[in-house]
Amino acid sequence: MNSTHRQIAVIGGGLSGICSAYFLAAKGYQVAVIERRAHVAEEATFGNSGLLAPGVAMPLTLPGAFSTFACRFKEEPRVLLASGADFSRNRWMRQTRAAQQQRFAANKQRLTRLSAYGRELTLQLQAHYGMEHENSNGVFHLFRLPAEAARIPQMQEAAQQAELKHKSLDTAAIRQLEPAFSSEAALAGALHYPDDIAGNAVLFAKQMRNAAQELGVSFHFGASVKAIQADFGGRVTLEIDSPHLASSMTVDGVVLAAGMQSAELLRPLDTPLPLRALQSWSALVPIKNPDDAPNMALFDDSYKVAMTRLGHRLRITGLLGFVPPSQAIPPKALRNLLKIAGDYYPNAANYNQAHFWANTIPVLPSGLPVFGPTRHGNVFVNTGHGVTGWAAAVASARILADMMAGEEPEIDAEGFLPRDLATG
Repeated sequence: MNSTHRQIAVIGGGLSGICSAYFLAAKGYQVAVIERRAHVAEEATFGNSGLLAPGVAMPLTLPGAFSTFACRFKEEPRVLLASGADFSRNRWMRQTRAAQQQRFAANKQRLTRLSAYGRELTLQLQAHYGMEHENSNGVFHLFRLPAEAARIPQMQEAAQQAELKHKSLDTAAIRQLEPAFSSEAALAGALHYPDDIAGNAVLFAKQMRNAAQELGVSFHFGASVKAIQADFGGRVTLEIDSPHLASSMTVDGVVLAAGMQSAELLRPLDTPLPLRALQSWSALVPIKNPDDAPNMALFDDSYKVAMTRLGHRLRITGLLGFVPPSQAIPPKALRNLLKIAGDYYPNAANYNQAHFWANTIPVLPSGLPVFGPTRHGNVFVNTGHGVTGWAAAVASARILADMMAGEEPEIDAEGFLPRDLATG
């Protein structure tokens, strides 16, 4: 697929879709992005943690089945569960538990390498286009429980292989770097990555849309793809529901970067994608005492929650749940997010003035993203990056564009390809 005149449709206007469109257009492809919302970055990307941080890039696997089930009965659960039996959920959780136990170290190394590549690409793009950003340097990775801290050597090995600066710290050492950090915080271990970054992923996505449009990418909003008809080695026809587009569009190739919709569109093509929809919750809190607010970002491994400072606001992102999407955010999620922030920075913000929102994110059992060609040579996928997947989304888009153009990617994509799902 190395002709520079071929037409590509990208389904999904989130970070992975926008970046896929940009890198393909940079290689000369004619690219159209089809997004069901009215603007870019309104779904999973809107719930991104803002971490541009390969050090804390984690395969998003959940606690073991028993401890996850036990969370249902806790006031401060690490994972929120809907009541009732759900056999498909339980089967999926067994798979993710196996990935955590058997392949965590290898998957962590892959994801760290991918994210380090994505961080450098992002910084290059920000510099090249003179993008506005809210970047801050330095990220703490905190472990509340000894069982979680036991994985620190595996994370240090991944950091060493990716040549990331890092240091193991105790609470006192954290307070030397971040005086606002509470001396009362109970930790089993911590790692500090001085070169990792936190910023505004949504702002970056919007600016990447502008960069893509400069390269000729067209964006079509309020348009939903209902079905895909793919001929092996031929063209691809999309069935579209839109007030602005024709009911069908025929292109040379399609990139599915549409989260859970990607799995729905692939199912009729006999190409299963074992994504599971998880809910993620976020809070934005006004800072009341700047001297007591953090300057560096933080990732709490126990609750899979990130905290980043955006000017005069504190953003808390990432608590997960197996519950149906709802307009009403579960009270346990609200309490948990504010408690986690208060554990570390009790005097930083007006936590009673928090603004909350929820997002649906697609996750694979391995906790890794998936990108590359499906069994249909002209149908590609790029999804599953999770709430801390900013850097990985940029990297996977570049690697995917290289593969589609018949070029050798700069880093190996093993472990992330659709064909790897069958062996993972």
